Amino acid sequence: MMREMGVDVLDADDVAHAVIEPDGRAYSAVVDRFGREILDSTGHIDRGRLAGIVFRDPEKLAMLNDLIHPYVRHAWRSWVSERRRQGRAAAVIIPLLFEIGEVDIWDAIVCIRAPLEEVYARLAARGLAREDVEVRMAAQLPVAEKCRRADYVIDNSGDMSGLRGQVERILAEVSFRTRKQGARQQRGEEKT
Repeated sequence: MMREMGVDVLDADDVAHAVIEPDGRAYSAVVDRFGREILDSTGHIDRGRLAGIVFRDPEKLAMLNDLIHPYVRHAWRSWVSERRRQGRAAAVIIPLLFEIGEVDIWDAIVCIRAPLEEVYARLAARGLAREDVEVRMAAQLPVAEKCRRADYVIDNSGDMSGLRGQVERILAEVSFRTRKQGARQQRGEEKT
């Protein structure tokens, strides 16, 4: 939806997936750490197998994050810097934003929530079993806490029209706030 509204969007999960591809920067380190049993028959990391290992063991999840996150962080920071240099509206989707502690550099943080049963149904449609979803959710900050910390919360339990309205409102408010802050900085006033 944001793309349709003229916002450049980068999904950090896409970057994370790219860095563990055979030609990706973290591939060798991840295979060295977790063993060749995480590979499929083509030599690619089977993300389902890897998830089965790390989401049940907080230490292994931390190890994986230590191997992948520096590359992901560098990629999205560079991407955002380029968009800011160009004066373009940009959004980065970072599912584990609070968990990695990268909260102070954004114009706004938006959390999207939906009823738990809808979450299970949507992820089941993508091939994840309920137990796998529960394990992954247990490894993350609860959605209620993410919503509490966010600047904006989108309720994704209604229809597409309602969802679109929420996104449009937030983009308008963030755009206005960003322009207002930029004007203050140009005048030498303190940012609020």
